[in-house]
Amino acid sequence: MPACKKEMGRQQYRCFSIDESECLGAICEQFIPTDEYLGAKEAGVVNFIDKLLYQRFPELEPDYKKGIQALEKYSMDVFQKTFANLSWEQQYTVLQQMERKELPETYWEEIPQKKFFDMVLRNTMQGYYGSPRHGGNRDYVSFRMMRLDYPLLVGQNRYE
Repeated sequence: MPACKKEMGRQQYRCFSIDESECLGAICEQFIPTDEYLGAKEAGVVNFIDKLLYQRFPELEPDYKKGIQALEKYSMDVFQKTFANLSWEQQYTVLQQMERKELPETYWEEIPQKKFFDMVLRNTMQGYYGSPRHGGNRDYVSFRMMRLDYPLLVGQNRYE
């Protein structure tokens, strides 16, 4: 498959370099942070997105690459740090500005910032709340959080 030809990294991602996966993991963790349950990063959401891109939607890989590149460039220019190395509060503020389309447009000429934000948010939710067989929701974390039986078998759940 021509999409996602990157060498396997520490996490064996096919579409993302280590730096890209760290940036994406930080974004996902802002959307679903760790509390008494695993957050998005630890639940394998980056793995889910990687698998989604190389198995089902390789046409989305360039959008992810462009968005991550734009975010990293902005972070380096403004904070002199990669997005993953920003403080929690700085990451939150940057993503809040991105959602509102308030980041400078010069960084977002390749992909609209709101489109990138929405795409990552949507895929983060899918990876966190979907079935672990798709690469996310490690150890059924979201099922436990919502007090659902697992593995979820249609017609087999018993609720009291």
